Amino acid sequence: MSGPAHATPTRPAPRTVRCALVMATLAVTALLASALPLHGFGILVALALAALDLLLLDATGWLAFRRSPSLDERQRSLRDLAHRRGFRLAMVAIVLMWVVWFATAIAVTIATATTSTYSIPASSSVDNGIPGRIVLALAELLLMLPTLVIAWRADGGAVGDGFEGDQWSDPRRRWTPWLLLPVLAATWLAANAWLPLQSAPYAALSESSGGPPNTACREFGGGTMVGSEFGATVGLRANVCWDGTDAYVLGYRNLPIPTEALRNFGASAPQNWILMSLSACGVDNTADFAAISQTVCTERIDTAGTLHYSVTARVSPLPFGIAARTVSVDLVVTRNGRVLEQP
Repeated sequence: MSGPAHATPTRPAPRTVRCALVMATLAVTALLASALPLHGFGILVALALAALDLLLLDATGWLAFRRSPSLDERQRSLRDLAHRRGFRLAMVAIVLMWVVWFATAIAVTIATATTSTYSIPASSSVDNGIPGRIVLALAELLLMLPTLVIAWRADGGAVGDGFEGDQWSDPRRRWTPWLLLPVLAATWLAANAWLPLQSAPYAALSESSGGPPNTACREFGGGTMVGSEFGATVGLRANVCWDGTDAYVLGYRNLPIPTEALRNFGASAPQNWILMSLSACGVDNTADFAAISQTVCTERIDTAGTLHYSVTARVSPLPFGIAARTVSVDLVVTRNGRVLEQP
């Protein structure tokens, strides 16, 4: 009878390979931390980052997460050094994350000015909490910086003194962590398909946003999130005015102004108010982890002068509309400014 099979020791990943993985990991993390639009492909970026992490962990023998009893003196020294340096680098990395976001936000805002009648801010005014992409970038830095330090060093390979032939060389232990990728993808898909919709707050509201004479106006905003911070947000932003006869949206060129409201403008040119773009349709949508399409903003003023304003969009986490959901955000304001429904 043959004895038990022993795992064949794996050769260490060359330092050039490990350094390339470190640079790729930092680049993907910077993409997540930036304001560059992901157009619904955020989950692919997150899975790519997770795959890079697993490659780095395998290349370093998971040294940053191993317990002291299983390590020799050299390995413990390297692990402890990586944690100390990783802690110091974390502070610098967080500052650099803010710089990356600020620079890319300016670039995106300027770029949209060349394709639109007005600049669209890179960050939405709706759902102004910490975006899911920033949460992932922060978690990446806090958890993986020690491993990045180890991988960058010349002596950071998985197979070195004391690494050969141990439990971490077992192929089953090496490949089991890769099951994390389909689990993450399935969890994300389930959250976007079945998680209850959540309301998203507006960053800032003003009681008066300007308007024609003899009217009162207010800026309204809000939205609905699909899949929480790891899906998409359909946003609503509208400058609503009322004059005792009608309530209506002002500043969105695709919506007509009521006849009575036009009379209130007097000598001022109604077109000037429209061009101010006080209201906008779709600019507050956030589509990092799921695509948003078919955004339609509609206005209906009933016989009582009450405004019924609605933003409807299709949120699709997968191509071809698979697991897509139709989301509506509604606003109802009476002719005297009473709010009956808002996001």
